[in-house]
Amino acid sequence: MTGSQEQVHTGTGHIFNFDRENPASLLADLKGKSPRVVAADQLAWLHQRFVHPPGFSDARHALKRKGTVLLDGKPGSGRNAAARILLYERRDDAGTFHEVETREEGRPRLDPEIVGAGDQLLLNLSGADERLWSEVHDELATFRSTVVERQAHLVVTLPYQRATRLHTDLIDFQVEIGRGPGMDVLQSYLRKSGIPVSETLQPVQALSEHLDNLPPMREIAELAALIETARRRAREQGSFSDWCEDALNAVRDRAGQVAALLTELPSGRQRALLLTTAMLSGAHADDLHHATDQLLRTVSYPKDETPLLERADLAERFAQIKAEADADGMVRFTGLGYDAAVRAHFWNHVPDLRVRLCDWVGHAVESGRLAQRGRDLLIERFAEQWLRTGPPQALVALVERWTATTRWEPRLRAAAQVLEYGLKDERHGAFFRSAIYNWSGREGLTDELTQVLVGVCAEVLALSHPDRAMVRLHHLARRQREKTTAFEALLVLVRRDHWIRRRMLHRLERGLTSAQWQVDARLFLELSDPALLINPGPRRAQPLLPDGAVRGELAAGWAGVFRLLPQHEWSSPLIRWLFAACEDDQYSDVFLDVLVAGAAHRADILGAVYMTARDWAAVGADSREGRAEVTARLLHKISAAQRSRAAAPSL
Repeated sequence: MTGSQEQVHTGTGHIFNFDRENPASLLADLKGKSPRVVAADQLAWLHQRFVHPPGFSDARHALKRKGTVLLDGKPGSGRNAAARILLYERRDDAGTFHEVETREEGRPRLDPEIVGAGDQLLLNLSGADERLWSEVHDELATFRSTVVERQAHLVVTLPYQRATRLHTDLIDFQVEIGRGPGMDVLQSYLRKSGIPVSETLQPVQALSEHLDNLPPMREIAELAALIETARRRAREQGSFSDWCEDALNAVRDRAGQVAALLTELPSGRQRALLLTTAMLSGAHADDLHHATDQLLRTVSYPKDETPLLERADLAERFAQIKAEADADGMVRFTGLGYDAAVRAHFWNHVPDLRVRLCDWVGHAVESGRLAQRGRDLLIERFAEQWLRTGPPQALVALVERWTATTRWEPRLRAAAQVLEYGLKDERHGAFFRSAIYNWSGREGLTDELTQVLVGVCAEVLALSHPDRAMVRLHHLARRQREKTTAFEALLVLVRRDHWIRRRMLHRLERGLTSAQWQVDARLFLELSDPALLINPGPRRAQPLLPDGAVRGELAAGWAGVFRLLPQHEWSSPLIRWLFAACEDDQYSDVFLDVLVAGAAHRADILGAVYMTARDWAAVGADSREGRAEVTARLLHKISAAQRSRAAAPSL
């Protein structure tokens, strides 16, 4: 979040777009792109603005030669951005970029199974505590061996002042990143926001002094966005110096100004309007009026007995708190960044109000009196402050409250947004990933909570942690039991990504071997389409079918299908495999061998498979000869399997 009173966008994120009626629309806000493509777009956006800091060239060469770099550097130097750009530059046609999440205590912290061929892996340990760093540190060498084996690339951002204790076999991979020139970084962002270089050449002493204090790189990016906002609000009038002054005022400590204003506003009604305006800055005046009334009721403030015509109108009341409405009725403070300062003041200095504000936000969303923009702004600012100051469990409780009753889209959208902001929060993201995991494995979820979780997993979590999104959608699909929203969203995620598809087949093999989930069998039939197995995909990765481990998983999958589903559900998918065996000479025997291996445990299933093939061969005059030949080979393999089974010693 920034200090701006308008929505400042310093990345390529999105606001959750919820559609309860059409499962296919769960990804609609991604404009038809897969989450992996959107993640790549975000890296491209950062790459266009990135300024190479000292040490970056050394890190680049080290990553190219060794496949692994451990980035060290002071906080605020831009290590995380540098890590992402290093991996972005190593992208190729085979692998994908994804973040590595450390697992919970009591288990190995790093899972080598997540490493795909040619992947670009980011392990961010910059905020790791002593215990996490120690445990991950001990596993890094082994994890790196898997990275090397699969020709992937790994960048680790090290926790500051702990890297001096690196194991000797890891020291050669350590590279220190310095701090890039702050003015160069600012200029790069300004150019991409549309401000010509010619307008920014004028020296601004206040700006130079601010940058001399070495603010973190993310704050420089936010400052650039504020300068662009100041320029836009001034309708491109004034000078670069004027815009910088407005932007710098927005990031300076305004606590004294807010405290002084509050002394001028002794009335609780005026203070309520001040806080509401800070929470809804940029919304319509009507929304602020309704939300202020709701806040006063929530805190049990006495009703105003002043006759209506004797009360100050909204324009006068806004002027008292240094705010104004524009021609469209949208209300903002006259000072850039003033809204953030007011929010911070109330959260920091009136802590007893926080729980009541949680109730207020809930009532405001549930009342239906706010327009969508007002609700969106309120949820964004509320989540920002709560994640900054309060325990995240309160937001989880709020999500459960909004999804416990009859379906109503504004309430569900708000619940989804709270989870989105939680997942994106650097400190609390792991907590929300864990909360969603716990929900996804729980029986008896409401349809409303399930729908929210499906959308958040598909549109938000899948961008940074696609494997985690896959696991949670799988749990939800199992508990919905039928081909419903979680089932369809999981298929969309898995079909679009070769690496995730490989991971899902492995997961289904384990599930079908040890459990009785019919949903797993139906998922397998959808994901074992021959076209998916022999097509390397748009990134020209290796097809899945030649992989011996995949063939074993496919055989186990078919065994589960034959055990759990009636014949009418698996006959059409089986015929697709027979067509593939008929049309693809390279993999013809592989398809038949896998089918027979999956059915070999039961003679009746082998017979049903053959009868299905025989009926298939009897139709289709244009390819009858080829079908007959495939069916004959299938019969030969079935006979061999039966002889082998008969010859096996009984136990």
